[in-house]
Amino acid sequence: MVSLSSIDSYIQKQALAAALINMVVNPLLAFLINRNVDTVALSGILVDTIITSIVMTWLVTVFSAADINRQLRAGHFKDENLPQPGPILSRLSRRGALLGTVLFSCTVLIMVTLTVSMFSLFGIAELSVDRLALFKVIYTGPIAYVVAVLAIIRQL
Repeated sequence: MVSLSSIDSYIQKQALAAALINMVVNPLLAFLINRNVDTVALSGILVDTIITSIVMTWLVTVFSAADINRQLRAGHFKDENLPQPGPILSRLSRRGALLGTVLFSCTVLIMVTLTVSMFSLFGIAELSVDRLALFKVIYTGPIAYVVAVLAIIRQL
């Protein structure tokens, strides 16, 4: 049972939880998977970024959508002024799996473009395993937060 005072508080807490979990789990997995190598080349970083973006975005979307749907069916937030999804988000599916697919497609495009651009700009061709983990701390939290917010708002 959720004992939050408002939908805004619920959205922020859910999104923050998704962000914090991903900021711990994803870097830890990157470290464990790559612990036997000194550095990871840009191609490996891109593959890692693509896989992380797909899995993380899809899971965050599916779990966030399922939880808000349970809360709505239970009658929480019925007297609140719920946020509206907007013209683009409202055209997307409410089904968590389909919404997750659309969101991970967008996330992959954005993250690959940003990663290649930033790494090229700074002349980075590889990262140590520690820096790869740090890179994942930096980007997985904000992405998980935004995806959770979008998934929840789409359900309203």
